[in-house]
Amino acid sequence: MYHDDHHHDPEGRTMNHDHLVHIQEYRKETVYIHNLPAPEIMTGIGTSDLSIQTKNPLTQRYFSQGVALLHSFWDFEAYRAFKEASRQDSTAIMPYWGIYSAIGSMEGDDFAADRIRAVRKLKELKAKANPHERRYAEAVLARDVPGASGKKEYERILELLVHEYPEDVDAKLFLALSKMSGYDLKLNPREGTMYAEYLLRDVLKSHPDNAGAHHYWIHLKENCCPAEALESCEVLPKLGPASSHLVHMPGHVYYKLGEYQKAFDTFKASVAVDSVYMKKQGIQEVDAWNYIHNINYLLANCAEDGRYATALYYAEKLQNMPASKERKRKYEGRFFYQGILAPVKMEICFGYYDRAAKRLQAISPRDSLYSVKAMAYKDGLYYFAAGMDAIRRNKVEEAQKYVDALDATLWRNVNQFNEEDVINTRRVNDLNVASLELQGLIKNAQGHRDEAIALLEKAKIKEEELGYSEPPSYARPVLISLAEVHLQAKHYEHAIHAYEELLKKHPHSANGLWGLYKVYQKKGDAAKAKEYAALLAKTARYGEKSLYPL
Repeated sequence: MYHDDHHHDPEGRTMNHDHLVHIQEYRKETVYIHNLPAPEIMTGIGTSDLSIQTKNPLTQRYFSQGVALLHSFWDFEAYRAFKEASRQDSTAIMPYWGIYSAIGSMEGDDFAADRIRAVRKLKELKAKANPHERRYAEAVLARDVPGASGKKEYERILELLVHEYPEDVDAKLFLALSKMSGYDLKLNPREGTMYAEYLLRDVLKSHPDNAGAHHYWIHLKENCCPAEALESCEVLPKLGPASSHLVHMPGHVYYKLGEYQKAFDTFKASVAVDSVYMKKQGIQEVDAWNYIHNINYLLANCAEDGRYATALYYAEKLQNMPASKERKRKYEGRFFYQGILAPVKMEICFGYYDRAAKRLQAISPRDSLYSVKAMAYKDGLYYFAAGMDAIRRNKVEEAQKYVDALDATLWRNVNQFNEEDVINTRRVNDLNVASLELQGLIKNAQGHRDEAIALLEKAKIKEEELGYSEPPSYARPVLISLAEVHLQAKHYEHAIHAYEELLKKHPHSANGLWGLYKVYQKKGDAAKAKEYAALLAKTARYGEKSLYPL
C-alpha cells in the first residue's frame, strides 16, 4: 500500500523527519512507460498468501505478485501485475484494489484514468464481494478522501481487517506501514511507531520468511537502533534477490553502523539487480527510482571511507543518464537534484569545494528544462561552495561576497511571486545551514572565534533539525568545520569532542578518524595518533591514499 503522503506536499514544504517521506517523494514521480509487453511472472521478490475470489489461477498469481511488489515499493511493476490480474478476470474486485494501491499517490495524469476506473470498479463490485474483500475495498475508498480524515478512516478499517482476519498477514503489514511515523530528534518514537513495531514483531514471529516484514522492520529500526535490524539484513536479500530495493535495504543499516565495506557491496549488488531488470525490460535508468536512490546512497557511503574515484564514477553515471525533454521536466527531483547535481554533492562530501563550484558553474541557467527554483537552488549551492573555497584560500572578502549572495538568494526565495518558483523547505533548510556554516568560518578567519563557534554550533543544531534522511541531505557534516576551528585555535579537547561526536553519528568514518589523528599529532600524543592512524588505515583501505596523508 502506498505510504501516507498527507503530511507533506510533493515538494516537501511541510517538514517531516520521517525518512519514508523522502522515499515516497521519489516514488510519486513514477510515469507510465509505453509499449511494454505483458508483465512476466516474477520470482525472488517476496511472496504473499492473500487469496482472492477468482476462478482464474493467473489472476491470483498476478495479484499475489502485485502485493509482494507493493511491499518492496516497486510500484510500477505492482501496477503492471495488478493490471494483468484485472485483464485476466475483470469481475474480481481485488485487482482494482491493487491498481489503486500502486498508483494512488502518483503525481500527474499518466495514471489518472486507471485511478478513476479503479475507484469506479471498487464501488461497483464491493456489494457482491465477500466480507474480507469488501473491507479492503472500503479501506482504499476511505483512503481516496483527501486529508487526515481519509488516512484515519483507512487505518480504522485496516484495524477491523486485522481484528476480523488475524491470519491476514498483509493487512497487518499495510497497517504497520501506515502507522510508521519515525522518531523525533531525540530518537523518541512518534505516535504510531510503537504500534507499527508490535505489528511487525508479531508478523516476524509467525512468518519469519516474509520479505515485506523484514523490509519494513529495517525502515523502522535503521535510524533509532540499526543493530536491531541486522538479522533482517541477513535474511532480506535471500528472500528478495530479484528486487533491487530489497537487495539495497541492508545497506542503510550497514552505513549507519559504520560497516562501509558491507554497505558498498550491498549498494553495488543493488545496481547489478537494477541493471539486469532495466536491460531486460527496456526501461531507462531515469525511470527506475531505486537505481537513482541507491547510487546516491553509495556516494554518501564512499565519502565515509575515502573512495573518491569510485564515487566520481557513479556520480557521473547519474549526471549522464539519458532522458528525453519530457522526462527531464517530469523528473526534476529525480533527474536534476539527484542526477545532475550528484557529482556536485559528491565533491562537497569530500570537501572539494573548488571542484563543486566549477561543476555548478557549468550548469547553464539558459537551460529552460530546469525550473526557476531548481536554478535558484543551484545558485545558492554555488555561492556556498565558492565561499568555502575562498575561505580555504584565505580570501575572506571574497567569501563574504559569496555568503551575502547566498543570503540574498534565500531572501528572494521567500518573496517569490509565483508559488511554483519557491525552493522546497527541505532544500531551503539545507542552504540555511550552509549559510550559517560559511558565516562561522568567515568570522573565524576574521579572528572573531567566539562568534565563529556560536555560528557553527547553531549550524550544527540546524543540521540536526533537518532530521533523518537517506542518505543525509547535508553533504558534509558541520562538525568537521567546527572541529577544524577548535584545532586551529589549539583547543584540543574541544576538537576531540567534536570529532568524537562526528564518530557517534558516523561510526568509523574516515573524516572523524583522520581528524582525531591530526589532533593527537598536534597535541604531541604519539600513542593516540598511532592508534587512530591504524583505525583510519583500516577504514580507508579501499580509498584514495592522498586524502589522508599519514
